[in-house]
Amino acid sequence: MKRREMLGAAVTGAAGLAAVAAMTQAKEAIAQAPAPAAGTGTLDRIIKDKKIRVTAEVTSPPFGILDKNNQPDGSEIATARQLAKDLGVELELVQVTAPQRIPALLAGRADVAISSLSITFDRAKTVMFAPPHGALSIVIAGPKKVNIKGAADMAGKKIGLTRATLEEATVPPMAPSGAQMVFFDDIAATLQALISGQVDAAGMSAFAAKSLADRNPRAEIENKFTVRTAYYGAAVRPGDFDLLQFLRTWVFLNKHNGVFADIYKKYTEVALVDLPVM
Repeated sequence: MKRREMLGAAVTGAAGLAAVAAMTQAKEAIAQAPAPAAGTGTLDRIIKDKKIRVTAEVTSPPFGILDKNNQPDGSEIATARQLAKDLGVELELVQVTAPQRIPALLAGRADVAISSLSITFDRAKTVMFAPPHGALSIVIAGPKKVNIKGAADMAGKKIGLTRATLEEATVPPMAPSGAQMVFFDDIAATLQALISGQVDAAGMSAFAAKSLADRNPRAEIENKFTVRTAYYGAAVRPGDFDLLQFLRTWVFLNKHNGVFADIYKKYTEVALVDLPVM
């Protein structure tokens, strides 16, 4: 065999082995993905049943609250209602706390998680995210009398954090030695701890801090410093590619027609920032 032919055969063989390996990995990934019920995808089932189940956290203003009639409201509740409307199906809200958002989705209690779920590496290991439809800033907030201007000033102070939130993931790594992290199961408990003086300051969204300050003027709650700005999006179970593809298109269209911007402005009273493409 000539040198050129031998080289071509070697390259072809290597490419073939690579292709086989890639196909094997793909098959393994498909085999490990949850099988769609009754031979249909989740999106097909939602359209057939004319109902979509979406998580609803109602203790995190302005994303999710209970209104004066004790009914769910907030920017993420409005977003979930928009999703059901665009799909032409009924909406079933599955009320959860922050730590329950992903477990409820993975357990099959909900089809989609839309609860100001920030897009992170750790969460992306367990769920699939649609492109972001909103943004939030995590801040350290506390009474005016508490002297905190930066991360270093948290030393010797009790800092309240809500479990399974972006603040739990971002504040402890930046906290100095001597800062005591105090964890709560939901944002309502964190806010109450701050107002009652159980903690000196707390990590939360800038929106939650503003809402707390507006409702408790005597407490003189203020933002001490911004920890980071993050983006949040809808999440689905691994393997729900049909539903994920619909959500990608849904986010694209509602970003460009201004629906998301209108919802965000209505509930946060600030303009929606430019959202990154994903």
